[in-house]
Amino acid sequence: MTKRFDIGTLRNDNPSRKLPVGDGAAIVMLALFILFVISVPKFDLAGVIAFAAFPLLLATAASIPLLPLVKRLVIASPFILFMAASNLALDRSTAVTVAGLAITGGAVSASVIVLKTLVTLAALLSLMAVMPFHRFGMALRSLRVPEPFVTQLLLVWRYSFLLAEEAEMMQKARDLRSFGGRGKGPLVTARLIGSLLIRTTARAEWIYMAMSARGFSAALDSRPAMPLKPGDLAAIAGAAAILALVRYFF
Repeated sequence: MTKRFDIGTLRNDNPSRKLPVGDGAAIVMLALFILFVISVPKFDLAGVIAFAAFPLLLATAASIPLLPLVKRLVIASPFILFMAASNLALDRSTAVTVAGLAITGGAVSASVIVLKTLVTLAALLSLMAVMPFHRFGMALRSLRVPEPFVTQLLLVWRYSFLLAEEAEMMQKARDLRSFGGRGKGPLVTARLIGSLLIRTTARAEWIYMAMSARGFSAALDSRPAMPLKPGDLAAIAGAAAILALVRYFF
């Protein structure tokens, strides 16, 4: 059996925590945080570092283990570095000189891109470590997100281990049939990805038919969505003000 990836490994003994604000307000505040981080200019390294204090504060206050959080950021780092690498070649003008060493504008902007992505990912992972995914779906409903999108998101999360299991079985079968490095080229990998898509689609149809036979009616939760409370709106306004001040001063 494949071990399912679960953000629960970031949590301590209590997997579900009571946040000082509502879950919907927490998601809105996260979205505001991401928008403010994205708005930092491409050469403003100090501004991104200032915003990095927020996910660090959340992880410390919620006693989230930092090692699993760092591991997940390391897993995503190759994609982030690849995304920012082009800046090194596009901008070769000298932006700053430190101890006689000229640092190009491309290096500075690439560093800002990497830090922006790491900071926003750290904030998202920190929030998901204290908010179970079913609560995340309920919070999206409270924000009037369309029900089909919320249901689809919850189902993808619930059955993501099936995709990982199919992928591991196909990889193991390929390794058993590959000798001397043959059978592991890009063309074979592309065919395996296509086969994985077909298998996943077929499995999804079986799951949907089984759910329909058991009375599934297009919504996983029939409870009414809870609107944002006045305290949540005040918390969102306060968070927006604090983020705006940080953005202004840094």
